Amino acid sequence: MFSTKDIYMKACMQSKELHAMTDEERTRLQEHLRKMYLEIEKVCDRHNLRMCTGYGTVLGAIRHKGFIPWDDDMDLLMPREDYDKLINLYAEELPKNLKIYAPNSKNGPITRFAKIVDVNTRFFGPGATDNESHGIFIDIFPLEGTSGNSVAIWLKHKVSCFLMLVASSVMEYEASKQDNLYKRLMCSTKKGTITYKTRHEIGRMFSFFNSKKWLNIVENYTKCSKVKAGYSVPIGGSDIKYFKPISPSIYYPAHKVCFDNIEVYVPNQPERHCELEYGDWKWIPPVEDRWQHFLKEIRF
Repeated sequence: MFSTKDIYMKACMQSKELHAMTDEERTRLQEHLRKMYLEIEKVCDRHNLRMCTGYGTVLGAIRHKGFIPWDDDMDLLMPREDYDKLINLYAEELPKNLKIYAPNSKNGPITRFAKIVDVNTRFFGPGATDNESHGIFIDIFPLEGTSGNSVAIWLKHKVSCFLMLVASSVMEYEASKQDNLYKRLMCSTKKGTITYKTRHEIGRMFSFFNSKKWLNIVENYTKCSKVKAGYSVPIGGSDIKYFKPISPSIYYPAHKVCFDNIEVYVPNQPERHCELEYGDWKWIPPVEDRWQHFLKEIRF
């Protein structure tokens, strides 16, 4: 009931208030993201911070030698200790137009993981307001230490999912007071209406803390710098696979590969990373199954 991705995507495709990103917009966006990545890499290399691309960005690197043709974002992975150093010690070394928004940080969170945003751009979707945090962005996911105890993993999964549900529901509850487009999109179907109203009520019930406070709570519960059995990415999603330990050797030492007209860091075992995340990563999904952003406006 609480997964909104498929409902939201179908509603966006039918909305006259949004547009799917054009090929020209995507080409310009991908070029902009590559430039942003290089600035982040400079800071990480300067301070020996471990960083590599992750998820769809790695998939694009090893399958397409660059961006997946229909992709429009970049994902990075960093061990918790390096992730914290970038956010709390070295963020000011990025160009002034690049700001980090993350839980328990100077600028506060946008979502449950860090986003580096080019505040001189605008990237507006449903619920977005005209402020600097809604610009072109790169996501950074922290790799948390985890144990191999199955009971501990099960408990962390259940509690984390509950906290993430509360935080996202409060975010949607707050956004509903400013923008009705998201509500109209979700409520365009019966299933979407049920999901929206349920999440709206959860958000109202837990709005005694604002969404930023809840996002801080999520991070405080999920973070762990001690690597016992391996790495996990508990803020990566609700699937229990994000809570199970993965050998650090899959991620580091990272190495560089060609990515369109630049080089990027990929995990030490990029094929294994993609296999764990996507299964048969060589399979090309049909057009109707390709995730994309739907926008009110994009400005470079």
